[in-house]
Amino acid sequence: MLSDKLAKATKAVTDAITETSEHKEYLEQKKLIRHDPEARELYERARDIQKRMMDIPEDGRNSDYAESLQDEYEEIVENTLVYDYSRAESAYVTMIQEVIGNIVESVDLDI
Repeated sequence: MLSDKLAKATKAVTDAITETSEHKEYLEQKKLIRHDPEARELYERARDIQKRMMDIPEDGRNSDYAESLQDEYEEIVENTLVYDYSRAESAYVTMIQEVIGNIVESVDLDI
């Protein structure tokens, strides 16, 4: 259980996060994509393609298979909602990672 001091600090950090433009943009884009079944399906396909691309061994990244996945991904993200949501999600996740990274560095936690 967190001490009162840590609970207050955690609340302050989460409040600061929710006030950022990254958080607000992410929520707006999330709302838009959730209300568009076609865009949501395209986004899920794009995520699946990204996962499959990450599973390709380094020596296979120039293969026809990898190129076909990349082409399919690029076609999907031509959908503006998918692109905008992906961009907002990436910016938000990057910000959260930076916050966590700063905390880890500050408390000298070797991971």
